[in-house]
Amino acid sequence: MDIVDEIINSLEFKFFSKKISHTIMLVSKDNFYSLEFAKVLASFIIDGKVDKNSENYKKIMLLSHPDVKYYPSKEKLLVGDSEEIVSESFVKPIFANKKVFIIKNIDNSMESAQNKLLKTLEEPSAEVYLILTCANQELVLPTIKSRCTIRELAKISEDQIVKFLTSSDKSTLVSKICDGELGEAIRLSKKENLEEIVQFSLDLLIKMKSSKQVLSFSKIAQKYSDDIDLILKIMCLIIEDMINFKAGNKQIKLVMFKEQIEKASFEYSIKALCMINRKINQLQKEIFYNVGIIVAFENFLLNILEVKYLCK
Repeated sequence: MDIVDEIINSLEFKFFSKKISHTIMLVSKDNFYSLEFAKVLASFIIDGKVDKNSENYKKIMLLSHPDVKYYPSKEKLLVGDSEEIVSESFVKPIFANKKVFIIKNIDNSMESAQNKLLKTLEEPSAEVYLILTCANQELVLPTIKSRCTIRELAKISEDQIVKFLTSSDKSTLVSKICDGELGEAIRLSKKENLEEIVQFSLDLLIKMKSSKQVLSFSKIAQKYSDDIDLILKIMCLIIEDMINFKAGNKQIKLVMFKEQIEKASFEYSIKALCMINRKINQLQKEIFYNVGIIVAFENFLLNILEVKYLCK
């Protein structure tokens, strides 16, 4: 799959191509995809179309176009970055007749940095365009949002993910786990122990039957300490499949583990599975707030056993 063709054919791109705005906000949890989308939009803005043979297009894709600027310089937009954007917006384009500023993850920026952009966003000069990306609109100042044309980018389908990852032998599995995020799909496709992590996630629900086993499973989890979020995400998928199976829906998402999932589903009630799902959500929040991961994970494992026992 050619990611650029995918973007050009999307409803969101067609929306912008009809009438391009000087201030745009692209909303997506997929940072990789939103940046690629912003680059394609920048190409459209400068050339009036997306021409893969044009010098402008080639330079933009290589992040080397002098009239397409990328911010922030570090992890989050700082006041200094915003001041530079404001200053640069008054400088005439060098290579083209338009200038585009791509500001990544505006929702991760300081409030003072956002405020510094307001005047430029409200009254950009005729040749200046600003494209902002964000994952969570709630973290963006209302005054920033009110000045932007906002579009949420649709997730990419599993089939399209598989086509994009043609060189990976894990493409089908990855497409089930990545939740339509191309950046996450690429990251997972490079993870050599992905199948191992999926199997461990399954074992937590299938093989852990007593509190005596919690310590051994906790020790294994330490090996995957950087992937606890991924383990919890996979467990949610497994639980969803188990609930579907128990409800009579034979459409299992993780089809490559169908036999294990169906076998495990007989050990849990639907009520237990729903309660475990809530426990997973709780643990995800604890991890987000930097609670000790391993201790929290051990408590989570004990919670699974407790729920399983209480909801027989």
